[in-house]
Amino acid sequence: MTATGRRTLIRLAAVAVFVFVLVWLMSALESVTTMVMVAFFLAYLLDPAANRLEKWRVPRSIGSLLLIVLGLFVVVLAFLFLIPSVVREVSDFAARAPKYAAVLKDRLMAALQQYQLAHPDEWNQAVAWVYEQAKQLLPEVRRLADPLARFVGTVFKSTLGIVATLIYLLLLPVLAYYLLVSFPHIRKEGTDLIPPYARDAVLGKLREIDRVLSGFVRGQLTICCILAVLYSLGFVIIGIDLAIVLGVTAGLLFIIPYVGTMVGLVGGSLMALAQYGDLRHVLYIILWIALVQTFEGYVLTPRIVGKAVGLHPVAYILALIIGANLFGFVGMLVAIPVAAVLKVLLKTGVEYYRRSDVYQDRKLEGENA
Repeated sequence: MTATGRRTLIRLAAVAVFVFVLVWLMSALESVTTMVMVAFFLAYLLDPAANRLEKWRVPRSIGSLLLIVLGLFVVVLAFLFLIPSVVREVSDFAARAPKYAAVLKDRLMAALQQYQLAHPDEWNQAVAWVYEQAKQLLPEVRRLADPLARFVGTVFKSTLGIVATLIYLLLLPVLAYYLLVSFPHIRKEGTDLIPPYARDAVLGKLREIDRVLSGFVRGQLTICCILAVLYSLGFVIIGIDLAIVLGVTAGLLFIIPYVGTMVGLVGGSLMALAQYGDLRHVLYIILWIALVQTFEGYVLTPRIVGKAVGLHPVAYILALIIGANLFGFVGMLVAIPVAAVLKVLLKTGVEYYRRSDVYQDRKLEGENA
């Protein structure tokens, strides 16, 4: 083996060992890793705002503190508004749920009989059939939910777990603050660790990865919050029960392609049908969701995400599933950044392939024309 080959092999082995140790530590220290990942994610989201404040001659430490305090204020204000509304909506819905179930049952059975469709004679049989079909059609949703359920169960299974969770929640903004303050230093130190011969190329790819993450993560989270407000506002004006619950859920689930829209459409339509017993209010729900989706597609996404190249919805969903299956809740947290890195690396590999002799039919030296 040549000296160049041995050097390349050593470098690849070093990278493989580093990745293996990192993955092992993430799995062994799942609770700590989760807190650090969430804090780093928050710092990453707030970094552009902190940079903007620095340009306005606000010291990094003061600007970071202002952003963290403002974020905490927004979260507390949202909870103070949402929790009483959600409790009130759920309480009212629980009292009316039997009536709504009876209305939906009568509507469903009447429709099946009108169109002469085969259906079970007993309502319980129909419910059991729908449940079985849902389990068969949505196995991947359970794969995503199980790691999160195991994580929540582990955290809250004991008093000690609850205390530890409270400590983590208190430490989270503190850790996010220090990471946000140190972000330029972390970026500089990380840059210095890249070998000089590969620094320009690696930094170019890192900038491309950041562009993907910025367009998809920062942009999508902002859009999700806006949609949650718009959906909730529309459902409240239409006058259905669980308006805020359905609106916020549909808006936040927009981060998973098509899921949020389907939750708002199906949940809102069923609630309107059960509550009012006519198709007019169902049409209101459909028209409002169509209006919000049009606004999102032609106004929000172009202005917030812009021309940043994000991840394809299929790639996004597969990344979440694979991350959850391999590393549980931590895997779900790192799935999107890893998918962004793999997308850039795959694009680079395709570019190298197109320039290689395997793809191009170049004449070899000395070969006859």
